[in-house]
Amino acid sequence: MATGVIYLDVDDEITSAAARIRSSAEPRVAVVLPYGSRLATSRINFRLLARDALTHEKRLSIVAGDAATRALAASAGLPVFGSVAEYEGSLEDPADARSTAESAAAASAASVAGSRRSTLDTDTGSLTRELAPPVRGGPARTASPSKPRSATASADAGRRRRAPIFLGLAVLALAAVVGGVAAFLLLPSASISVAAREESVGPLAITVAARTDATDVDVEAAVVPAQTIPIDVEASDTFPATGVRVQLTKARATVRFLSKDFTAPNTIAAGSIVRTRDNIRFRTDATIRLPPATLNGLEITPSTATVRATAVDPGPDGNVPADTITTLPKGENLLFLEVTNPKAAAGGKRQEFQRVTQEDVNGAVAALTSSLNEAFRARLADPGLAGGGTTVFPATAQPGEPVIAVDPAEIVGTEVESFDLAASLSGTVLGVDPAPIRQIGEARLRDEVSPGFVLVTDSGVVSADDAVVAGQSVSFPVVASARQVAVLDPAEIKNAILGQPLDVARATLSRYGPAQVTVWPDWVTTIPTMESRVEVMVTGPTAGTGGPSTASPSPAASPSAAASSSPAASPSPSSP
Repeated sequence: MATGVIYLDVDDEITSAAARIRSSAEPRVAVVLPYGSRLATSRINFRLLARDALTHEKRLSIVAGDAATRALAASAGLPVFGSVAEYEGSLEDPADARSTAESAAAASAASVAGSRRSTLDTDTGSLTRELAPPVRGGPARTASPSKPRSATASADAGRRRRAPIFLGLAVLALAAVVGGVAAFLLLPSASISVAAREESVGPLAITVAARTDATDVDVEAAVVPAQTIPIDVEASDTFPATGVRVQLTKARATVRFLSKDFTAPNTIAAGSIVRTRDNIRFRTDATIRLPPATLNGLEITPSTATVRATAVDPGPDGNVPADTITTLPKGENLLFLEVTNPKAAAGGKRQEFQRVTQEDVNGAVAALTSSLNEAFRARLADPGLAGGGTTVFPATAQPGEPVIAVDPAEIVGTEVESFDLAASLSGTVLGVDPAPIRQIGEARLRDEVSPGFVLVTDSGVVSADDAVVAGQSVSFPVVASARQVAVLDPAEIKNAILGQPLDVARATLSRYGPAQVTVWPDWVTTIPTMESRVEVMVTGPTAGTGGPSTASPSPAASPSAAASSSPAASPSPSSP
């Protein structure tokens, strides 16, 4: 590969080409462009490469097989070649070429009138044209005997007279080419960069209402739909019965009466009261008759009779020991009648049975109501209650009345140690999807964009404060703001400043935004009048038709540039 020759791919950008030219160690560099190269799409690309090469003391040439590419490069003032071989041929030293031609002429026997040379060096501006007839090797040919010597001499003299004429024409052509190239390279140029004016949009204060009767977003009325979300909860528990039913059983005993009266029988009526010394009373269950006692001499044999007796007072106190019931019924003669219980009384007891009271039921209902309310509040805080991005507003909750599974009146009086009770509660709460709030904010911002401006992409913020809840009404205080940038037409800007003095041009450019004007040479005081010598670039934030984001403002986008060769269709801003 020849030194100083750089081969580019079709997709190589101008930045890549410029970097490779700068890094070349050769002072003369040829860039070989394939067909369809991106660099061959604009004359500006070749001009920028030429200027960059000149800045870094490189002499740049373009090699391209495509005639259109060569013409575009030549219009930018660059030397062009159809092939690498042609470029390498231009690098040969002119003196060496002449010496080689003369040696070949001396070796041949043919008469050679001279040589004419043609070499174009675009770096030095010199033009030398050499038209050398082909030299064939072999012995020299002698003149034909039939051709007179005088004719040959006359032909040589004619060729010698025409040589100065061709040389003069070549010099004139060279002067024209050098003058054109010099004029193109030395004519003043101007590069203008205008930063599109940027302004604020807003902040806009919007109150967005959420309504259950709205089925869709109403941008003009600032209304978003709200939905009524049902909530159903249940609770159950086991509660102890605190009421008690006491059952007392009377003790029973067998009492025996002994009569010593031998003169007459004795009748003890049923219901007669006998007692212990501790006054535990027993009532006889039946009437008994005691026959008279038997008298055998002086010895009296008492008569006896037994009867069942029941304790007057129920309870375990009636379970008295044997031989403790000794007090006779009232009216009986203590000298002739005795009473006792041969065995202990038994059967007296006290039994307690738990039962449900009204207080128990009231307490159970209160406890279930508290559990239902707690479960209702827990459902309100459940992120999965609404789903789909919907926000629930607990302040709008409307719980219903608890519903007991059974009639509490049926439970009261039931003799159980504990009882089960269950209840349920149904309620509602409002939910709102906040996403449409952004849609309303974006629409309001777009409506506020000034004529000749567009919103800067991702420049805006739509933020909603905490919702304001009043009963079943929910509203959102919203603040929306953004940035807008003027849409500038580079062609219009260029036409407005062509031929103006720099001070006037800067004043004109200030109508569009901050501008930077660079002229070459730097002593130039006027913007060139030729459009091709003026380049206008529009910079500024990236503009787009999309709405602003809901997040905090994003960093400013990288500036975009529009060349004067592709003007925008939008109108330019009016003068201040």
